[in-house]
Amino acid sequence: MDTRRFGATSLVLYGIAGLWSLIVLIPIVYMLMASLKRRNEMFLAPLDLPSEFNLSSFERAWGVGVGTFMVNSLLVTFLTVVVIVAVSGMAAYSLSRMQGGWPRFIYLLIVAGFAIPLQAVLVPVFQIMSGAGLLNSRLALVLPYAAYGIPFTVILFYAFFLDFPKELEEAATLDGCSRFQTFIRIILPLSGPAIASAAIFQAVFIWNEFILALLTLTRPNLKTLPVGLMELRGEFSSDWPAVLAGLTLATLPLLLIFVLAQKYFVRSLAGLGK
Repeated sequence: MDTRRFGATSLVLYGIAGLWSLIVLIPIVYMLMASLKRRNEMFLAPLDLPSEFNLSSFERAWGVGVGTFMVNSLLVTFLTVVVIVAVSGMAAYSLSRMQGGWPRFIYLLIVAGFAIPLQAVLVPVFQIMSGAGLLNSRLALVLPYAAYGIPFTVILFYAFFLDFPKELEEAATLDGCSRFQTFIRIILPLSGPAIASAAIFQAVFIWNEFILALLTLTRPNLKTLPVGLMELRGEFSSDWPAVLAGLTLATLPLLLIFVLAQKYFVRSLAGLGK
C-alpha cells in the first residue's frame, strides 16, 4: 500500500514538473520558430511553422551590432562576477571566523542590503556615476552590479564556510600558513560548488539586467545586449523576427553556462552550494 502511494505521488510530482517544463519551453520554442519566419509570416500565420528555413532575421540582428553588444555583456558579466566572488569570499570567510557580537551585526546589515531592490536606488546610483564621471563606461555597470550582488553572495558563502572543516585550517596553520594563505591555498580550491553557484546566479542577473544599463550607457559601442536589442525597434514599426533572433542569440550563452555547470546549479538550489 505504501509502495503504491509512493508511486502515485511520484507520478503526480513528475507530471507537475513535466507540465511546468512544457509551459516554460513553449515561449522558447515560439521564439526560435518566429526568428526563422519572414516579417509577413509573423502576423499572417503567427502559430504556424516557418514556410522555409530562413536566416535573414539573424543576419539583420547581427548587422545591427549584436556581436558587439554580446562582447560588451560578456566583459561586464565577467568583470563583475570576479569582483563579487573575490570580495564576498573574503568577507564571508572573515565573518564566519570572527567571534563576538559585531560579526553578527555586520551580517544582519548585509542581509538588509540584500533586501533592497536595485530599482529603489537607481536615481542615487545614476547621480553617483554621473558625479564620478563614469557614465558611458563599463565601470558604471560593474561597480553597481558588484555592490548589489555582494550581499547575496556573502550570505551564500557564509553558510558554506560555517560548515567548512576547521581541521584543514588548523593543519595549514601548523604548516606555517597565515590566515590569508590558508584562505587562498586551502579554502578557495575546496569551495568550487559555492563559487560556481554564486557565479551562475550573478551571471544570469547581470546578463539580463536592462534598466541600469539603459540609463548609464548611450554610446552604441558600449551597449550591453539587452539595451542593444532595442536598436531593432523603430518608432512606428519593429522588426520582430530580428528582435526574436537577437533574443535567441542572447539566450545561447546562458544555456551553455547552465549545461556546463548544471550540477552546481542544482546543488545551489538544494543547499546553497554545498
